[in-house]
Amino acid sequence: MIHWGSRCLALLLGCGVLVFAQDVSAMCQVEAPAGGTGRPLVKKLASGCTAAERETHAVNSAAIIAALEEGQAVELAGVIVRGDLSFDRLPLRTAKMKRGSPPEQQEPPNQLSGQEVRLVRGALTISDSVVLGTVRHRSAQGTLQFDGPVDFHGTTFTEGVDLSRARFQGIVDLSGVVLQKEAFFVQGQFTRSLACREAKFGPHTRFHRAMFYGAVDCTGALFDGLAEFLEVTFQQQAFFERVRFGSGTGFSGSRFAQQVSFHEAIFSRDTFFGFVVFEGAASFAGAQFLGKADFSDAEFKQPDDLAKARFDQPALLARTQRAVQDQPDKGMDSPIGQYALTVGLLFLAAMLLAYALKRK
Repeated sequence: MIHWGSRCLALLLGCGVLVFAQDVSAMCQVEAPAGGTGRPLVKKLASGCTAAERETHAVNSAAIIAALEEGQAVELAGVIVRGDLSFDRLPLRTAKMKRGSPPEQQEPPNQLSGQEVRLVRGALTISDSVVLGTVRHRSAQGTLQFDGPVDFHGTTFTEGVDLSRARFQGIVDLSGVVLQKEAFFVQGQFTRSLACREAKFGPHTRFHRAMFYGAVDCTGALFDGLAEFLEVTFQQQAFFERVRFGSGTGFSGSRFAQQVSFHEAIFSRDTFFGFVVFEGAASFAGAQFLGKADFSDAEFKQPDDLAKARFDQPALLARTQRAVQDQPDKGMDSPIGQYALTVGLLFLAAMLLAYALKRK
């Protein structure tokens, strides 16, 4: 009897272990439709997957490039990408402007009309993932053009990212990304909006001579190292609210055509806004400049609120052009009040003179 009870107990325990193992395995749900020629590359791992399971389902960068070369979309989520993602492997093609682009973008600029043009026709999504290799486009004269949206939100890049001379025809989402090494977007062109909310940029970030035709929203981002936004054009609104600039920061020579907000931003080191043109409203309310703040030769075409920012050192405003602040009506202290007072006094004097002559 005891022997039979022991067997039942062992059987029950074995079934329990088997069910538990199946439940744990079920937590790692993998969406990976059959791929192949002419089909998009899709792989999505659920949040319950372990590190070992993600390693098992790792994606090789060569598979990504192969799909993009065929003009297919890439949609990856929660995966590990191994190997360098080199867009220089893509074949040379002829660039075409997207229908409905603004007039100023109908013809490719000089730097985008060279002989070397590499196209990414399909949408590219690598979200909530880890990219272990570099991401680069290093052609000195060529152009890398993304026809569809680019979505890297929540992804960690452990190596450098260099997408210089890239043209983004769709929306770009870098929200929540972690860039552990350098990130270069030199001469990049962003036709639609760029989102980099809560992003963490590494030791060196460069947007030198970039063109933003859509809105830019980097609210809450961290630029831990050197941040270069030199000679950049912002055609639409730009938000750098609550951004932390941890090292030297440069916006010199840039142009903000619309509203720009640095509300409650923190500039930890020296900051340069020399020769910047602020055509729209520029807000610095609550911003903190812990190092030197140089606004020399800058131009504010609308009234600024620099007085609402905190400067640990006096701001450098040599040859800075600032719009005249609108003064509120101060009653008798205003020009209209002074004029009314003068007229009243003259009228009173005339009445007194007439009265005196009448008495005589």
